[in-house]
Amino acid sequence: MDADFLASGPFRALRHKNYRYYWFGQAISVIGSWMQNMAMQWLALKLTNSALLLSIVTAIEQVPVMILSLFAGAILDRKQKKRVILLTQSLLLTFAFLLFLITYTHVVRYWHLVVLALMRGLVTTFDNPARQSYMITLVGKDDLPNAVGLNSMIFNLARIIGPAVASLVISTAGIEMCFLANAISFVPVIVGVFLIDARESQKEENGKSVFTEVIEGLKYVYTNKVLLRTISLVLIMGTFILNFNVLIPVYAKLALGRNETGFGLLMSSMGIGSLTGAFLTAIRRKENINLNLLFKFILFVSIVYILLGLNKSYTVACILFVLVGLLAISFNTSANALLQLLSGDDFRARVLSIYFLCNAGTTPIGNIFTGTISQKISPWAGFYISGLVTIALTIIVLITTFKKRNL
Repeated sequence: MDADFLASGPFRALRHKNYRYYWFGQAISVIGSWMQNMAMQWLALKLTNSALLLSIVTAIEQVPVMILSLFAGAILDRKQKKRVILLTQSLLLTFAFLLFLITYTHVVRYWHLVVLALMRGLVTTFDNPARQSYMITLVGKDDLPNAVGLNSMIFNLARIIGPAVASLVISTAGIEMCFLANAISFVPVIVGVFLIDARESQKEENGKSVFTEVIEGLKYVYTNKVLLRTISLVLIMGTFILNFNVLIPVYAKLALGRNETGFGLLMSSMGIGSLTGAFLTAIRRKENINLNLLFKFILFVSIVYILLGLNKSYTVACILFVLVGLLAISFNTSANALLQLLSGDDFRARVLSIYFLCNAGTTPIGNIFTGTISQKISPWAGFYISGLVTIALTIIVLITTFKKRNL
């Protein structure tokens, strides 16, 4: 890439050598992760034919995030992020290979998926905030929003490619090959992180316990009103909107009568929108990332959810999922960037751990909520009820925000 383009263009974070090592490794790894995500969801539904049991598999992976996320942030403030990432990525490789073995040998059972999902959740509780808080070491604060956007771009490009490839692999080579592909895909990111030579700033030992630092992190967010309201919106979004692992396979199979190919295309449609949203975040000036923008994103995605709950056309569903992807990822990346920009260096990992708690740690509740509604009422109900609840709660946060401004 041209040097001037890297210095000022939408890919400017890639001018940093260490970030390039990280980014290109991630670009390969996340494709494998999306292949496994789709394959594991489809395998769980195939083994049980139950939306509720599928929701349990997807929910159990977030239980460690819900319980341990706050402590993970405090612990990570004391650790070298590079060492943590190498360990977590190696463990995730091992879990993917185990899943391949039990599926290939035809001994896989539903409880195996539950156990492996729980183990993955435990590792990602530390892996996600470690990787996110490591980025500022690689690119600095000025290029941080761009790095967040670029990370989201490869994640969502993989959301397009991964499910499409997975559906082809499942129908031709077997579902177990998706798990093997994911295991292999971790190798480039492990090598890339190993090559990074950035120096990390080490927090001085202050004699405080992890629990004390967790409390300090919570107080820090509570006393900053913009951080608090951003986290409140992330909590609503994470609980009632980001339940794709349950809603989409159930919607594809039970509402629209589609097979794994149709499911994969719905996921890819959402990936197209997500990629667009990530690119728009990458080129957005950091001065334009604010709380009002987050309100708009969450209200619009709720409206699209209601439309999905009323829709019975597969073509229209593909179009609506493009909008879901665009709005959801625009919200997530903008909220992530806003929280990091407003956080001090001493609290960034803890603020991010709260973000991941609200963004992903609440999805067990949301997964059970939407899975139960989809099974007890209809596969459409999970969408329109989630949309209505999200609008109601967002309006409450919006009203309290304007009241505070007028005091």
